[in-house]
Amino acid sequence: MAWVLDTEYIEPEELTAVTRRALAEQQVNAFTLGRWLPNVVIDDITFQYTKGGTGGLAEASVYRSWDAESRIGRREGVSQVMGELPPISEAIPLNEYDRLRIRSLDDADPVRRAIAQDAYRLATNIAARFEVGKGEALANAQFTINENGVTLAPVDFGRDPAHSVTAAVLWSDHANAVPLDDLESWVQTYIDTNGRPPARMLMPRTVLSHLRQCDQVVRQVYPLAPSGSSPMVSVEQLNTVLESLDLPAIELNDARVSVDGTPTRIMPVDALVFVPDPGPTDAAAPTDLGGFLLGTTAESLEPEYAGVDGRAGVVAATWKTKNPVRLWTHAAAVGMPVVREPNLTFKAVVV
Repeated sequence: MAWVLDTEYIEPEELTAVTRRALAEQQVNAFTLGRWLPNVVIDDITFQYTKGGTGGLAEASVYRSWDAESRIGRREGVSQVMGELPPISEAIPLNEYDRLRIRSLDDADPVRRAIAQDAYRLATNIAARFEVGKGEALANAQFTINENGVTLAPVDFGRDPAHSVTAAVLWSDHANAVPLDDLESWVQTYIDTNGRPPARMLMPRTVLSHLRQCDQVVRQVYPLAPSGSSPMVSVEQLNTVLESLDLPAIELNDARVSVDGTPTRIMPVDALVFVPDPGPTDAAAPTDLGGFLLGTTAESLEPEYAGVDGRAGVVAATWKTKNPVRLWTHAAAVGMPVVREPNLTFKAVVV
């Protein structure tokens, strides 16, 4: 089936601009993990970054004697990491029947509007898959692909094993679990590694519900209530307890998307994840933690895309097939999350 570029309704440079704006809007309005791993455009299909350059404990200088030589500094734990960015693309057809029907609508250009709507949908779909990758990177410090007949061996970003733990007593055991002790211990591990505490803990409602019912938490709010008879602690009361113990604030993340037809959670259902302070929702540069790198597609190098402003990032165009007659709105990108300071995250399985 031969595809031919169609510019009757919209040029690739205009449709690409629409798609890129839609992708940026998704990072700001629909998906939240871009505050830690923002979309970052690079004009390449490979990535290279310095691991260990900004996280961990600060290396303190030392005093010297008068007239003595300066101590030579060191870059402890710094290494260069390289890899390749995988491709992702999708096309939505405008069938001949639908195309004929919408041409009769009372609209200046209904086909053009339909194409723009399809481009927005494609951007949303791509952003959803990117968000799954960001969630995996934050929770597991790795990135994998196993869908649509494509398998990518896990890219392991190298988080310290001490930052991936399981509670000794799961928080679903409300009578015996000690979640506040657990959190204080895990926060201390995070501080020992990074020199500062985590800013927030991401968790689903299932974890929040169990945390509110644990006896150790309930006793902080209702110390005189008979065992097993006290009410569930409210979210407001829980936040007060956490703040009084100088523990990180809770941010709920129960987002789900469909990946290759399978409902998929963005963050794990049974765990919490410590993260540092978030950046702005519209960031375009990596944070200390890392970023989601968007590289250069093969499509952008083709003559049909010559008018597109900047080769790197998502690109889109309308294509036509003759047998049967169809218009296709097509969007393509290459990209994956890259975590350059994996120890700024911490995962604890708690239920």
